[in-house]
Amino acid sequence: MTQRRPRVLISYFFENDSIPLGFACRAAFESLGFEVRGFHGQAEHSIQHLIKPANKLLKTLLFRPFDLSQGTRWHNHAYRQNELRRVVAEFRPDLLLVIRGNSFDHDVIASLKIEFAISQCVGWWVKDPRSDDQMLRDAQVYDHYFCIHTNGYSADSGIVHLPALGVYSELYRPTCERREENYITDISFVGGHSTRREQFIRPLLANQVRIYGPGWRKRKRFFDLALMRRWTASSIWGEPLVDLYNRSRIVLNITSWDPRRLSGQNLRLLDIPATGAFLLTDQSDEVLEYFAPGREIETFANAEELKSKVEFYLANPVARERIAAAGLKKSHSLPSYRTRMKSLLDSIGWKGDM
Repeated sequence: MTQRRPRVLISYFFENDSIPLGFACRAAFESLGFEVRGFHGQAEHSIQHLIKPANKLLKTLLFRPFDLSQGTRWHNHAYRQNELRRVVAEFRPDLLLVIRGNSFDHDVIASLKIEFAISQCVGWWVKDPRSDDQMLRDAQVYDHYFCIHTNGYSADSGIVHLPALGVYSELYRPTCERREENYITDISFVGGHSTRREQFIRPLLANQVRIYGPGWRKRKRFFDLALMRRWTASSIWGEPLVDLYNRSRIVLNITSWDPRRLSGQNLRLLDIPATGAFLLTDQSDEVLEYFAPGREIETFANAEELKSKVEFYLANPVARERIAAAGLKKSHSLPSYRTRMKSLLDSIGWKGDM
């Protein structure tokens, strides 16, 4: 009888309009010899299409948030936990990896582990740094727990640092030559609104800028024409995103937290150079672990420096494109998601047959 391959179930986002980290990790585990399934942890019951508009109406009438599905099996949290149980029962994984992202109750994870003989239940915090104990409480649910930051936990917490940064070359790659006739914008920025991001972007609005992301059209900014003229869409994913990077003279990355104070870079640090695009990102010690600023990417420490460097690199395309080409070359030698998942397996002492 042929021995079955060890199985990994990954809970994260598995729709085409979401962060592709789950897809990258799934491909990585498959390359390591696992049978892998992705569970979309943001799934909603079809009845939510009716409940959401009703909730919005009730919120307007009652002046407070209201959820008609609260306490029912159609509530998002309850529905997702039931769906996870169904998929676990069907797939019978040896390793359950929950990328946070999603959250599940402690007793749900514990019961799944016992009932379906899951060898390892692993959590991985890939969200922003937190000042409360949310991550520490979350870590207690799992056999092993990883975090993309080094902040918010001590050495004896059992939490292990594991960056989410990896080159996902199956998606992020050059798709056209970097020539003037191929560019559609001077600057592109992709990311949800935050006060920090707005403070950096505002001085650049005299340039040709395209902004993609949720939250930029909040009511207090609706009549802010300078900003709203630069906002293009609430989201962009997959091939359209890769095309945007390829067709931007400068791709701007602004971390939602200050990376000089709190560790953990967002995924764009490696995604953007892998497309051959010119990356201009906020400065931090962690960036230096991957790229040489001024040679392979460029960085800024404050809004004044950002504005100055934007003006310089728009006026000096030869210097800009030399850096972009060097960044692409460097990305070929940076960690892949296969490397990251192998590190995870080594850390938990996985002994499965690969």
